[in-house]
Amino acid sequence: MNVPSIENCDLRYKAVLLRVDFNVPVRDGEVHDTTRILRALPTIQHLVNAGAKIIIISHFGRPKGKDNNLSLKNIVEILSHLLSKEVKFVDDCVGEKVQRAVNAMDGGDVILLENLRFYREEEQNDANFAKQLAFLADAYVNDAFSCSHRAHASISRITEFLPSYAGFCLQDELKYLEKVISFDAKPITAIVGGAKISTKIKMLIKLAKNVDYLVLGGAIANNFLLFNKVNVGKSFFQNGIDDLLKNIVETANKNNCKVIMPEDVLVSINSDYDTSVSRTTESILDDDVILDIGPQTLSTINSIIASSKTLLWNGPIGVFEHTAFANGTVGVMKVVSDLSHKGKLTSVIGGGDSLSAINAAGLTDKDFTYVSTGGGAFLSWLSGNEMPGVAALQSALD
Repeated sequence: MNVPSIENCDLRYKAVLLRVDFNVPVRDGEVHDTTRILRALPTIQHLVNAGAKIIIISHFGRPKGKDNNLSLKNIVEILSHLLSKEVKFVDDCVGEKVQRAVNAMDGGDVILLENLRFYREEEQNDANFAKQLAFLADAYVNDAFSCSHRAHASISRITEFLPSYAGFCLQDELKYLEKVISFDAKPITAIVGGAKISTKIKMLIKLAKNVDYLVLGGAIANNFLLFNKVNVGKSFFQNGIDDLLKNIVETANKNNCKVIMPEDVLVSINSDYDTSVSRTTESILDDDVILDIGPQTLSTINSIIASSKTLLWNGPIGVFEHTAFANGTVGVMKVVSDLSHKGKLTSVIGGGDSLSAINAAGLTDKDFTYVSTGGGAFLSWLSGNEMPGVAALQSALD
């Protein structure tokens, strides 16, 4: 994927508008997962070393207008600590106050502007709002792959007004995702879990055409079990999608892709989710709620992974947030990590609750070949959808 890189331009002493994704989990004013911040540090440090004036912009949450509970001010302390450098905060992202702060900057200084989504024009991809942002800087850098599936003012429209480049995190995302969807290193296994199948239809069809094993977990597997006339009790599933499921199964059969569904499951028999009962798929009761794969299915999946060269994983296998139903997700995570460390497996994980699942397994993103910071962006990329942020950078090459 050819995009203009910050490595190939001279940004010394220039004001650089750096779009990152600092939409991280914050509770009681404290950041609880710094992964996305850490991924942005190489780009920030490169710009600091170049003597650029770094103006960081990001969204945070889904505010309806200005909301102090969704202020990026909560990020300043941890960002300063991780960067080992003072980061100043400006409580707006456009206007005279911001311009004065930028004018006062020296080379190597870093400021963080307020939540872009305090302005509705951001999500409307408004040209005037993009111009106001662009007026602050001499160049624009997108280092937010996880937001690049959105046609927002700070992602796609802004490239019309400034020389534009890709940061290191965005380049890494493209590099590893391009590698895995080249589908070269076979056998290839794809694990797809999570709750809603309707958002993953395009991805599932694309995978069914290209991978050797398509492993289904989470509530998505319930739909396929039900499609195969298996009782799923009171488990979650989506109605009215039989034609879509049939399309996926037929595509897989046509392309010699083996679809792996649970042979056994762990079910909950109370609303507390603190006790699991193992059942074969033939013995699921009407009141059961499926929340994880069973031990035999876990063994089957791990054997398939051990025989694979490439693994692509999107979405958890079970409700790993509850200890009684974390065994499937955690068990597979540990096998994937071990094989990745030994160089026997190229593993790319992303989307949904991937980072939380990795933490639940007592692992880090360093335990896999690559962990994407993108949720919806990861899904969109694997579905073959155009990414407005990436397309805008490619246009900047023309």
